[in-house]
Amino acid sequence: MRIVKDPSRIKFSGPIVALGNFDGVHLGHKKILEAAAKFAKKSRGTSIALTFDPHPQQVVSPERGLRLLTTLEEREDLISRLGIDELLVIRFDDALRKLSWDQFAKKYLVDRLRARMVFVGYDYAFGRGRGGGVSHLRDQGKRYGFGVTVIKPVSLSGEIVKSKMIRELASSSRFAEAVKLLGHPYIISGKVVRGEGRGRDLGFPTANLKVDKDKLVPSHGVYAGIAYVNGVPHKCVLNIGARPTFALDGTAVEVHIMHFTRRILGKTLKVEISHRLRDERQFSDVSLLIGQIKKDVARASRLVKIKLA
Repeated sequence: MRIVKDPSRIKFSGPIVALGNFDGVHLGHKKILEAAAKFAKKSRGTSIALTFDPHPQQVVSPERGLRLLTTLEEREDLISRLGIDELLVIRFDDALRKLSWDQFAKKYLVDRLRARMVFVGYDYAFGRGRGGGVSHLRDQGKRYGFGVTVIKPVSLSGEIVKSKMIRELASSSRFAEAVKLLGHPYIISGKVVRGEGRGRDLGFPTANLKVDKDKLVPSHGVYAGIAYVNGVPHKCVLNIGARPTFALDGTAVEVHIMHFTRRILGKTLKVEISHRLRDERQFSDVSLLIGQIKKDVARASRLVKIKLA
């Protein structure tokens, strides 16, 4: 998949466009993207996912302090797995914010992309003040000659899959439900920075991640997953929290990579979190903490499965 940030210099063959923010690339997004990719392949066209950076809500309503399920790089990685040919990343700024729905459709879908078919979710809204909806997009399609396919909502356990709901679940102890709605492990990535060496002193060295300021970090607790070092998967345990046993302030993301001893300070680490093991706890004695960590590592080793290529 190619990533494009200036579509004005590229002529796409038979453009089939999937529109959306796609934060999280959850099960509903996946249905839209895969439908566009399938249609493009069948019609010998080019599938294009059109997304925005930063997220429109961060520009329109910065006071809300939106936390993202995926950074742009994480989104790119997830979308690349779904058969999309091109990812078009449009910078969302004040000028784009002011475009009405008809101006947006004309500028991007017609003039720049010359879209042949557009795929959107059932509740897609676009243009200034989110004034345009599915009906407006269909009207523009009739006017300018592109088709519109609306994808129905995806539901699990009677709930429609939405990024907002997943944010709420991941920010609580209901992490397993968030993973189900995503349809994939929760990804968290960041640069490995120098810590205080407490994990090493306990016999469980950790990589301390500096996470993007806009990234939603799951609620405090202990988690299990897979850490990728230079593309190689390793089982791991994560502690997300304030490390109350040592009376330290602030939220830290610490990753213990099992059976791993190499130094990775300064490198970028990607972790796929699949399980929440327990809440963060304060221990009265360090020996009790060490005993609990051993139990956490053993449980994570049983739960996490690494698929061999």
